[in-house]
Amino acid sequence: MDVLELLLGSAALVACTVLLCELLRWACHRSLPPGLGLELALEVVSTVQLCCCTLEMGLLCAKADLDLWLVLALIYLLTVLHCMTFQTATCNPCGSVNQWLRGLAPGSHTLLKVMVQFAGAGLSRVLMPHLWSLGLSPLHQLNKDCMSPLQVSPLSGALVEMTCALSMFLILYPLPRVSAPLQPHMAALTITGIAYAGGPLTGAMFNPVLAFAVVFLCHGHSYLQYIIVYWIGPLIGMVLSFLLLEFILPKLNPTRGPRSRVKKD
Repeated sequence: MDVLELLLGSAALVACTVLLCELLRWACHRSLPPGLGLELALEVVSTVQLCCCTLEMGLLCAKADLDLWLVLALIYLLTVLHCMTFQTATCNPCGSVNQWLRGLAPGSHTLLKVMVQFAGAGLSRVLMPHLWSLGLSPLHQLNKDCMSPLQVSPLSGALVEMTCALSMFLILYPLPRVSAPLQPHMAALTITGIAYAGGPLTGAMFNPVLAFAVVFLCHGHSYLQYIIVYWIGPLIGMVLSFLLLEFILPKLNPTRGPRSRVKKD
């Protein structure tokens, strides 16, 4: 199969997915007032977009013989696209829990966001077979079964995913202070670099709902092993980043001022 043909077919499916999700986000803004309801709706729609595009990316990388530089370029471009369209959605339970730990969101809101994020991941697993049935790429006619990306022991995999999440939260901590036009590119460079380092070992998910949509469909390991690697690992990494940024580093910088917080539930 011609690589260009495969890339164009996958690009067409990603474009259809993003346009559909953009339409849904527009409808959410038109029909819902600002508040928790709108935030939850955006989380569902954006999580569906993230998981669907990643499923397509995983199929492309598994079935097509792509050079490493091309894979990294696709990860970078997809991440920029997601950052520019997700609006306020985090699409990552670790990110939502991190906001709660930092006092930026109530606990009840965080729980609801995590629930709808997993709902969005589940919807992507239902939606993708219908999108693949459109036949936009020769890849979509092939067997979609996948093998586990976990190439190390579950304990080692959990450490890898923990390190990926820890690195992401530490590197992107100053992101809000970066110029808005540069923020998607900083996030994309960070995630692409982490994917390059951890991808050969675990697939570098560092996102529990993304792993639920992508990795949990693959053969090779049990659900318990996947939970240890792709849920517990990133969660520990996020908590470690919180402890470093909130309690250890401030002691090294006593001039740092307090930040405003919201009341936790």
